Amino acid sequence: MTFVDQVTQCIQASESDGSIMERTEVLSGYSGKKLYGTLQRLAKEILTEDTCYLEVGVYQGLTLLSTAMVAPERTFIGIDNFAFFDPEGKNKGIVEARTQTLGLTNTKLVNMDYEDALEQLDKHLDGKKVGIYFIDGPHDYRSQLMCLQLIQPYLSDDAVILVDDSNYRHVRQANRDFLFTNPSFKLIFESYTPAHPMNLRGEEKTAALEGWWDGINIIVKDSKDELERIYPPTLRSRKLYENEHLLQAAQYPEQILLAWEVIKKFRLFPILNLIRKPSKIFTGRFKNANTYSEEFANQPRFAQKRS
Repeated sequence: MTFVDQVTQCIQASESDGSIMERTEVLSGYSGKKLYGTLQRLAKEILTEDTCYLEVGVYQGLTLLSTAMVAPERTFIGIDNFAFFDPEGKNKGIVEARTQTLGLTNTKLVNMDYEDALEQLDKHLDGKKVGIYFIDGPHDYRSQLMCLQLIQPYLSDDAVILVDDSNYRHVRQANRDFLFTNPSFKLIFESYTPAHPMNLRGEEKTAALEGWWDGINIIVKDSKDELERIYPPTLRSRKLYENEHLLQAAQYPEQILLAWEVIKKFRLFPILNLIRKPSKIFTGRFKNANTYSEEFANQPRFAQKRS
């Protein structure tokens, strides 16, 4: 069985059966059962003494710790500076407390900005290569692309990369740009939900919790060129990305962003009502956000083997 076959089987098993080990009462966080089920199966199947699991974006430790639990003899490393979704500064302590409660001795937390950590990753790997790389850090285009670019020297010959929150169009664009410019990597699997799960309810939200949460792109280092080349769906419009220059070049970009947050919070801009009308299901924290994934939802796709 080739490496590509191993990865495919792990994904297929998760598509059918979800996770190996359910989250315990100790663990909480945002993820779907098929997602952390795939991480768990990959950890059991492909990690060796010479390879490790690496995660960018730990939050409160759900994926890192639930995956470490199923392969106690392997090494699991999480990178996070806890700059997001942590207003009270508690998440690092929560991860450490949960690690201790679960009795895990195979995890390591790197409390750094992702880019700083990846630029000097050899200091944290203890001579190992990265066999599984889970990206769930900042989701802006540049951060996503840099997470992919900077990891390359540290990947094992057989490596798999899982990109969370691939519902977002700009995340898919970064993934596509990476794949197009690095032909030894292939998209092996993709699956999306209609919107961010925080904006879903009822059966759709349950499906996201049971499935891939906020969309997934799974990439393999296809050294044997086994797979046909496919790409995640993106919008062919340079205008969208070129207009980022207007913000970057503004004299006071932070103030512009602050003003936008105030406008959203107090509904001072009438166009927000127009934005929300087509998306009445948007009720959660991300109600003014659009992932642009609805037309691709519930259509999981595997890359085919080359004939």
